[in-house]
Amino acid sequence: MRWLSRLVLVFAGVMLAGALHAETVIERLVSPGPLSSAHAHLETRCNACHVQFKRATQPAQCLTCHTGIARDRATHTRFHGSLADARTQPCRACHVEHQGKAHALAAFAPDTFNHQTWSIYHLTGAHRHTRCAACHVGMAHFRETPQACAACHRRADVHRGLLGPQCQSCHTTVRWKDVLPFDHDRTRYPLTGAHRTTGCIDCHKGEHWHDAPTACVSCHLSKDVHRGADGPQCAQCHTTADWRTIRFDHDTVKAFPLREAHRAVACIDCHAETVRPARAPVACAGCHTKDDVHRGADGPKCESCHSQTTWKVSTFDHARTGYPLLGLHTRVTCVGCHPQSVDKVKVGTHCIDCHVRDDVHHNALGPTCERCHKVTGFRIPGVPRLQTPWHSTLAHDFPRSGVRD
Repeated sequence: MRWLSRLVLVFAGVMLAGALHAETVIERLVSPGPLSSAHAHLETRCNACHVQFKRATQPAQCLTCHTGIARDRATHTRFHGSLADARTQPCRACHVEHQGKAHALAAFAPDTFNHQTWSIYHLTGAHRHTRCAACHVGMAHFRETPQACAACHRRADVHRGLLGPQCQSCHTTVRWKDVLPFDHDRTRYPLTGAHRTTGCIDCHKGEHWHDAPTACVSCHLSKDVHRGADGPQCAQCHTTADWRTIRFDHDTVKAFPLREAHRAVACIDCHAETVRPARAPVACAGCHTKDDVHRGADGPKCESCHSQTTWKVSTFDHARTGYPLLGLHTRVTCVGCHPQSVDKVKVGTHCIDCHVRDDVHHNALGPTCERCHKVTGFRIPGVPRLQTPWHSTLAHDFPRSGVRD
């Protein structure tokens, strides 16, 4: 019986091979003609595109291989998804096969192809005038063309790939030099003041964008007139408008809040070396030594007599001394009576101590000028101006002792 089983198997194999050969022969007999070069590899595989007696299923068979076009039709994008006929008509309506290997399945005219309607990559700017072959190079299908800028412009990338392939984030399609305004406010360092007009490369040395330092001294170290003595926090005193604009609130410095004329003084006039409060002197003499007409004789407490408005205005209350100022004395400057010092050189309280040069009597009447004169003026109301007693015809009325009878 074993030999009978083998005979059956051999017979079945012969019959099957004959059937397959017969099917191939039949398919070749009914074929309209050779396939195009694109489908030439399917020449003996009719069932790859055709289902017997079911011609309506042919488009579905096409899309099993052409998955990209199937996706375009489903999403209504690209060429086949944008044309109504391509979504409703069978593929053979435009793509006729069995016309020979040299036959072109697609009647494609590059000059009339509408990139704006039939492609998901709309041409703008300089791209409108670019040849098709400049972008569609070395590919079997145009749909395989990469859309990233770097795919075509890698050699023109002055950033050398450091910024990634999304060139359109900063550049336009008109020309490379046209840079879009980058919204720095969306970063951790919003641009204000003069920073808004500063070139990108001035801050991003070497085109390091993501890890650019934000400390002022990172860019302005060479312009630091403080030479690093005040640390890196320039923003505590300076604004981004310009270096000369200071916003430091000196009133927060309890040791020396600014008042009157001090508010208009430039910082550098008082802080010649450093702005740190612990190092800046607060005594008047610390800044005004050269202005001290007393030459240090009256000590460093200038505020005892002077105000912060001007040196010429004294706040000293003479009424609290043993010699209150009255009459014309209120108009006299301090140095008029105190030519050297208000502390170490005591000024006498007798009129003659200051008016010895004004004494027309040449001390003949003694130092008590106030016996005849008042502080409102030397002239005595109702009495003509007199010379010294010994020159006057009234000498006997004014003895040299200065004591009037």
